[in-house]
Amino acid sequence: MFDLSNPEKRSRLLKAIKSSRDAMEPFRRVRKELIRDYVGSWYAEGGAQNRTLVNLLNQTARIYTISLAANNPQVLVSTPRSENIAFARRFEINLNKLISDMALEQTFRDIVLDAFFCIGCGVVMMRDTDTRFHGLLESEEDVWLDPGQPWFNRVSLDDLILDMTARERSKMRYCGHRYRADFEKVMDEPGYSKKAKERLKPTSREHYDAVGAARDIASEHGSAGDDDLKDMVWLMDVWIAENNSIVTMACDQEDLEPLIEREWTGSQAGPYKFLSLGDTPDNIIPTAPAINLKGMHDLQNRLHRRMEKDSDAHRVVNVYPPGKEDDAKRIQTAERNSWHRMTDPASIKQVEVGGVDQRDLALATYIQTEFDRFAGNLQAMGGLGAQASTVGQEELIHGQLSKNVADMRTAVVNFAATCILDLGRLMWEDQTLELRTSMPVGQSGIQVRSDWTPEYRQGEFEDYDFRVEPYSMVFKTPQQHLQEYFQVLQQIAPLWPMFQASGATLNAQVLVREIARLLNKPEIEELITFATPADMLGGDQNTVRSPAVTSRETVRRNVPTGGTAENRANSVIQSLMGAGGQLNGQQKAAMQRAPA
Repeated sequence: MFDLSNPEKRSRLLKAIKSSRDAMEPFRRVRKELIRDYVGSWYAEGGAQNRTLVNLLNQTARIYTISLAANNPQVLVSTPRSENIAFARRFEINLNKLISDMALEQTFRDIVLDAFFCIGCGVVMMRDTDTRFHGLLESEEDVWLDPGQPWFNRVSLDDLILDMTARERSKMRYCGHRYRADFEKVMDEPGYSKKAKERLKPTSREHYDAVGAARDIASEHGSAGDDDLKDMVWLMDVWIAENNSIVTMACDQEDLEPLIEREWTGSQAGPYKFLSLGDTPDNIIPTAPAINLKGMHDLQNRLHRRMEKDSDAHRVVNVYPPGKEDDAKRIQTAERNSWHRMTDPASIKQVEVGGVDQRDLALATYIQTEFDRFAGNLQAMGGLGAQASTVGQEELIHGQLSKNVADMRTAVVNFAATCILDLGRLMWEDQTLELRTSMPVGQSGIQVRSDWTPEYRQGEFEDYDFRVEPYSMVFKTPQQHLQEYFQVLQQIAPLWPMFQASGATLNAQVLVREIARLLNKPEIEELITFATPADMLGGDQNTVRSPAVTSRETVRRNVPTGGTAENRANSVIQSLMGAGGQLNGQQKAAMQRAPA
């Protein structure tokens, strides 16, 4: 056991934390610069140093966030024990209710955005009377979270404490985070050590944040501290792997004993969960997507700034030789379609000076295409434009998104699963938590109570398996949901005679209602009326049904299009780099057609 009441051991821990924080400083500095590029050059005075004309990092980060964590994760709870199957369903409903009440989708989106720049981190804890300050930046009380509930919160890299001597995150001896807390509320906390509180002193924001953090970008050249309003203090929560406990201490006050040390009852990995979108061998800090894309982002903006200057310098002037002043004057004052007598009109010419270099424009087009490819086919991920002329081809393209994107999506789902596993464990062990829920009984439309109460437990927590539905966090448009309905109907259509023989019918009224809801067209329900249940597909015994085997004819038709965005970009590059900057006949015809 690591005895933190021993001043010598406590001093060694604080020294190790300081050394690791110093080792993390380059990563925090790089992350801050990446976030500057993300916000652009017009974000107060702390944005990008150079003018940002094409903010590729911002666009990519937003697409990644909505693609990887658009919705609350849906959890499936199962058990190999037949006697616990009914309770597993109750556990599942209440755990999903807890997730919904906590609005985890926003927290997951924030953590995915953190992982885009460096590493994402969240902390799982039981928020009780002893921990009501933990992880709540600026000491703001969360009105939606009752004391005693399991909770999950994001941790910024600026506040993160990692054991930088470890080669794997699972081998860290300690990890934690720091936060600002209301000094008065800390002093009033009954669970904290009275001896430590007697010597605790308020600390300013700059006392532990002198280097500057990414959160200070907006107020970098001003003052937005919280110390003028009330006394604040820097605290930190540190998970000690050897003790399997969480200790709360004052930052940079070595002579103070811990305020409190609590046992961690969750998984062996500890309360801190990490999301990486690009692991680095033998290092706990990953290689983030923003780091790999920043070079092309900077190059594209340099090209656009140069083309902007060239465009501003572009001039078209009219020149004439000596002795042709009268002809030049007549042309200058001539009206449209007017006739004038001139001695030598061919001697008067237009001279074009400056303008955008075609080679720069070709390179900018090429960089945009390469950025899209290295980012994982952004156009398909973000719906920035149709990639194919038919729905089937579009589905194929989306289904063939880069394995890089699939790897990131798997990482996010696994991260969500580890977080929810500990939330479920804390929910199981909490003897005061109560949730009011209900579940449907088959297709009867009847709801029965499935409340979560302290006395209602079956078996042990280890008897249950938790699985996050991978596609529950993926963003889907109403049109995509509607398409899934029709795909199911198409798949069961050949088997419908067999369903009819078993007495099955299709509730067309419910189908029309769903179509109207998904399309946001309530008037669709008014267009179709339903007289009797016999009118539904399936009908009665006198209903004339189509034969089970029908004849179909498939016609394949080739329709010329303008090509994909990449092919069109290649055509533009070839024309700009070629002799005279001209497209050939085939390229001209393709560019005139609608893009694929």
